[in-house]
Amino acid sequence: MAFIAGPVPTEFERLLTATAAGFERDLRQAWPATEGSADTLRFVVRDEAASLQIDVAPAGVRRLGLFELPQLVVRYRFTRGDEAARRSLLTQLDRAMQKGGG
Repeated sequence: MAFIAGPVPTEFERLLTATAAGFERDLRQAWPATEGSADTLRFVVRDEAASLQIDVAPAGVRRLGLFELPQLVVRYRFTRGDEAARRSLLTQLDRAMQKGGG
């Protein structure tokens, strides 16, 4: 989870290993009321205190030997909510989308 020690900004970017369709599947599993789609490359997530617009853009493939991993630039932009509301929504979303690992 990001921004543990500092404030959650209104806009930031992450590079993920995913496709737009895979990101949509995981996002809808984490937040069923998500608006938008991988076809439009834009999603909106809302709760009672904050709104988050998420834009995605394919960023090519990362190769590790013969292994290929799709890359996705994910831009987060809060359109509503103070810092506490942003932190709450992002914490819930990050926890719900967290994958296994160590």
